[in-house]
Amino acid sequence: MSSTSALPLTLKSISSTKLEELSKQRALFNQRKSEILEAANSVPESDLRRKVQILLEGVTRLASRPEDAFDREDELDRQDGKKNIIPFPLAASTHSSDWKRSRDVNIRRFLFQSHYDKSISDEVLRGWIKSMESDLEFLSVNDMVTEWLSNFDTKPNDVKLPTVDDEKGDAKSDESAFEEVGRAAMHEQRAVWEQLVFSPADVDSQSVETYLERLFTGTKLSQQALRRLRERIITFGSQFRSEAKDSFNIELLKTVSRSLLGSDFLSPEKVMILKEFLRNDEVAQEVADVLNLRFAALDRWNWSPEGVPVEMRRQLNGKYRVFMDEDLIDAILFHYIGLKWSVEFREAFLQFFDSRAWKSNAKTIPKAKIDRRQYFTGQSTTNASVDNLRRNMYRGSYFMSQLPGSLDEGKRGYDDDDFGDDENTNTMRASAIETKHSLLHLLITESIIHNRLRGQFTVIRSDFKWFGPSLPHGTLLAVLKFFGVPQDWLDFFKKFLECPLKFVQDGPQPAVRIRKRGIPISHTLSDVFGEAILFCMDYAVNQHADGAFLYRLHDDFWFWGEEKTCRKAWRAMTDFTAVAGLEFNEEKTGTARIGRMINSQGQKQRQRHDEEAEDSSSSEEDLKEEDSESDTETFLDDAFDPLPRGDVRWGFLRLDPERGRFLIDQEQVDAHIEELRHQLSACKSIFAWVQAWNSYFSRFFSNNFAKPSFAFGREHIDMAINTLSRIEREVFAHTTSTASGNNGVVDHLRRVIRNRFGVDDLPDGFFYFPIELGGLELHNPFISLLAMREGITQMPQRIIEDVYLGEELDYEIAKKKWQVGNLGTSTYRNSISWKRDGSDPPESFYSFEEHTAHLETTSHRLRAAYEELLRVPEEIEVGQSIDIRSGHMLPVEKKRGRFNRAELRKSKDRITSIWDDMLPYWKWVAEVYSAGMVQKYGGLSAVDRALMPLGVVKVLRQGKVRWQG
Repeated sequence: MSSTSALPLTLKSISSTKLEELSKQRALFNQRKSEILEAANSVPESDLRRKVQILLEGVTRLASRPEDAFDREDELDRQDGKKNIIPFPLAASTHSSDWKRSRDVNIRRFLFQSHYDKSISDEVLRGWIKSMESDLEFLSVNDMVTEWLSNFDTKPNDVKLPTVDDEKGDAKSDESAFEEVGRAAMHEQRAVWEQLVFSPADVDSQSVETYLERLFTGTKLSQQALRRLRERIITFGSQFRSEAKDSFNIELLKTVSRSLLGSDFLSPEKVMILKEFLRNDEVAQEVADVLNLRFAALDRWNWSPEGVPVEMRRQLNGKYRVFMDEDLIDAILFHYIGLKWSVEFREAFLQFFDSRAWKSNAKTIPKAKIDRRQYFTGQSTTNASVDNLRRNMYRGSYFMSQLPGSLDEGKRGYDDDDFGDDENTNTMRASAIETKHSLLHLLITESIIHNRLRGQFTVIRSDFKWFGPSLPHGTLLAVLKFFGVPQDWLDFFKKFLECPLKFVQDGPQPAVRIRKRGIPISHTLSDVFGEAILFCMDYAVNQHADGAFLYRLHDDFWFWGEEKTCRKAWRAMTDFTAVAGLEFNEEKTGTARIGRMINSQGQKQRQRHDEEAEDSSSSEEDLKEEDSESDTETFLDDAFDPLPRGDVRWGFLRLDPERGRFLIDQEQVDAHIEELRHQLSACKSIFAWVQAWNSYFSRFFSNNFAKPSFAFGREHIDMAINTLSRIEREVFAHTTSTASGNNGVVDHLRRVIRNRFGVDDLPDGFFYFPIELGGLELHNPFISLLAMREGITQMPQRIIEDVYLGEELDYEIAKKKWQVGNLGTSTYRNSISWKRDGSDPPESFYSFEEHTAHLETTSHRLRAAYEELLRVPEEIEVGQSIDIRSGHMLPVEKKRGRFNRAELRKSKDRITSIWDDMLPYWKWVAEVYSAGMVQKYGGLSAVDRALMPLGVVKVLRQGKVRWQG
């Protein structure tokens, strides 16, 4: 995360002033509080009315309204009571202050009543005492902000919070062992990275060109599409350089800077400098002028011989990645060039996809079958079909998904281990994690459809081993040249790739070495290079696998369908990989077969086949003969064209072929439970701890379980909820048990806060409410899952069975009309072949089997079911209780005299008085935890917003968590 040195000076100054003022008020508050409590405790227990009076006078003085404790006629005699008043607000919001003032005035009135009316019991008096004593307990979020700031510039092994194994505050010294494990993994991965990057790949560029020629020039249609693609790339490359003069202006610089901020390779200091460009137009203009000069002299640009610093950063999945830290002006220039080429290549590849060179994914239906359907039903094949939907979805969501459609859209995310929210709001395209989840939904949906229609389904999943660091420069430049990239751009790309690198971890004089292979991570130019190469594999699979789609997110690819089609696709992928000089990642490669036809006999036969295939004494003829004797289709042609072995996995999920759904791999979860404990133990402040918990527990775990869908069903939600509950339980399993036996995150933080700040009896809402209301803003992943669970009311298979019931109903209606001679008129019937050539129409109605033979092309019902299975259930919204409705909600801020509802709708961390504008998550949080907040603070806010350094909190929370190890 960014350090305090990176904070804007003005923001830091304001925050410091607020915190300093708060500290002074806190000291004076504590002094007065002690005096009030000492005076109240000195009163005999029998004189409860006197104790109430002392507390009432003290509380109202601290709140700068001593007159509320006395009758109006007494005020003239107590002017001295207004001296030395601490202007210290005990409540944050107007509602909270009004509530407490009304309470105090009422206590004054009722206390006066009690002198004469004996109906005011001692129990009532004790209730007032308890209520006012709670006002004298104060915990400010600002104390934790101060703690957060003060620890930002410390070294990793400096002061830190207690571990989850020690609630008393004595941190265990287990960090050194953990750090050693981290360093060992880092050194191992660095050795592999250096071996790849600093040694050239053994690739024959001529073989690459020959492969591409054979792939893209096999037909006249593909030759025509390739010619158009090349013409477009050549024209763009020439025009882009000719427009170099004065390309940059303030508006363009800000667009590129906002996009660059979405990447994660810039250092925190460079991020803050870049944000300054967005705020200061004068500075931005100076930067734009420098960029124009550098762009105009691009042919003379080169890296500094001193080398570009690189550093290794640990990801939550345990992998280390190497990030460059080049000059900021260079970074902006590279990002701009990468964006421009990304947009152009995306459009060029989409144009190629839309051409007739790209094979159709739809099965061809004989003309006679189409004619019969038109005659009997009066309906033609429809565009509202599953085949049509598949193509549209592939084109819009998965084809070239890594490349942006415009400069405003900016860089597309892919491999963020935190799986945080996508900050890019300039596009309607789904975020990276949403696209990954939708692919899993699509896979299960396809398995359900295929098994119902064909009785079998096969899926292959793989990616490339060390794709970024191992990508051969020879392959890359050959592909770009083949697609028509001009020579001057090829020269620049070659210089960009052959960068001198030095590791910052190696001390003040590290060795400088030239990159010979691979592409830098998180650069838009790297996205262009990677997608240009992998487009060739997309097209190869399309051509060899009967028009089927290779679903790909960068180098993470999936293919599914019938077994024979999967074999063709895998062969095409294998051939491409060998030519390109790449290697499959065996750890992430596997095949799963799901189908009703794999019965016990088939499973036994496949087991025998696998065993005998390893035994050289078994002949291929024996295996063929055994296969032919089986009445069951068993998918057993591995000896001829083997599919990869291994499980199909994603995140913490493993595809279970027998159940036909994803299951959470609990062993992987166990490893990360231990890792989560270590990461939390390394946090040095409450806010840093909460930020790490939210990133790891709420986002990383939840997102690696995948978002629910109707195809997944309720089982998936229940599995995720149970696993999250187990994670929380086991992370805090070693903490001291509480009376309630609830050893969760809230109880742990309560103990830490009590030990560090001496404050107890905090309501649950304090931990889950947003920071602007004085809360810690723990995120609760159970809420969203439970809110979606209620909306799933039907089993996935039932959705498909309803399709057949509907098709049967349509069939019977059409058959009845045909039987009574009531066919009616139809333009489709007039176009069928026997109407045109005078042939006789069919004498009998076609069968139901023929009616349902091509549902993926003919059925709008199947398409609707397909879309329903893909749908993510909406979060149900809890009802608004009378307590929330009656006035404890926060007022909406006004802008220019009007409620700024538009800004409110975009907010993700607001609990406000406009109930309908709140997100379902925050409605749930407000309803669950509001009672405790109101009881404790008199409203939903625990702080005075005027004294909250919200600006510095917002800046610090924007920083990416840098994981220890």
